[in-house]
Amino acid sequence: MTVSGTATRPMRVLVLIDAFRMGGAETLLAPLAAASRDTDVVMDFVGVSPASVNADKTMAILAEADIRPRSLGIRRLLDPFAIPRLVNEIRHGCREGGDGSYDRGYDLVHAHLEMAMTLAVPAARLTHRPVFCTFHHVARPLDGRARWREQLAVAAATRSDGALFVSDASRASFQQRYHPSGLPGNWDVLHNGIDVDLYQPGQANAAVRREIGGGTGPLVVLPAAFRDFKGIPVAVKAWRLVLDRHPDATLALVGGGPLEADLRAAVGEAGLTDSIVFAGVRTDMPEVYRAADVILLPSTHGENLPTVLIEASASGRAIAASRIGGVPDIVVDDVTGLLFEPNDPEGLADAVGRLIESPALRNTLGQNAILRAQREFSAAAWLSRLQTRYAVALGRQP
Repeated sequence: MTVSGTATRPMRVLVLIDAFRMGGAETLLAPLAAASRDTDVVMDFVGVSPASVNADKTMAILAEADIRPRSLGIRRLLDPFAIPRLVNEIRHGCREGGDGSYDRGYDLVHAHLEMAMTLAVPAARLTHRPVFCTFHHVARPLDGRARWREQLAVAAATRSDGALFVSDASRASFQQRYHPSGLPGNWDVLHNGIDVDLYQPGQANAAVRREIGGGTGPLVVLPAAFRDFKGIPVAVKAWRLVLDRHPDATLALVGGGPLEADLRAAVGEAGLTDSIVFAGVRTDMPEVYRAADVILLPSTHGENLPTVLIEASASGRAIAASRIGGVPDIVVDDVTGLLFEPNDPEGLADAVGRLIESPALRNTLGQNAILRAQREFSAAAWLSRLQTRYAVALGRQP
């Protein structure tokens, strides 16, 4: 799909991604596309891999945003036709006009995820187009083919016009693993963004609050998939300490996943079934955030730029979160929320307790969080920062 702007000479951008699977990078394309409307940026969204690997849910999200992506059908990096096919796409693929013709090329390529980067950089160089690459995760130990693929992507991105990382933690992790002797000159941090207008502060919906376990006491919401790095067992261990100070507090675990049985067992063994509620997966997260007194994210490792914290910030909720990965990019300690060390039940309990005890502190932090979310993490702010980089790369006045 093409997102058209109003300028007479739009920047035609090929946004290339491995595939439209179910993940954060893929679903963030929708708010990016919306933000680019009424600008001088024209974006087409193209997947490298065959359409058969695309996730139905992701495709539905993109369709709702009026994005109709294409797939190139490239199955592997070593496909001898992969780069020629992408070169042809760059030169002739831009949709112009109502008949969907492909008679104009792109001005610039922006690749997301490893396979797209590895192919995009040489193809863009062959067509003399600027190319940017964005990494969306924190580097972790890999072996075999996975390590080889990441090494190729890093090498390609380091030869691009800009290797962009969505958090300071992401860039630091890749530097430590691949360039410990010094930061490459084209590596930079550029936060992505969301549609903050979907997450507005406001009064709690009493029915939603009851549905997720809230009563007359304080309600702390932990919105996360039940995965090992989210630190939910740390919250369970800390909850008895919270109850010592606030016996009527409730912890609502909003989410689901493979560790649910283990977590239910841990809650039962700790005798906390009356105060820790498994609220399930919700599709009304703006209402869930407004229903909470405190949002908690106790991740222990692997976090890059957790979207739930941006959403909660835009909703004006007070946040307690672990100081890990890209969390401090979002939550400024004692300004927009409270941070504690990972794997620290006592620190978690103290941060949550401080927020429960002071409505004034919650309000101050929440108001600051709204402003920061709008300024730093909106899709419009993300697009504006990209627009400036694109203009410079194309030799236009930013």
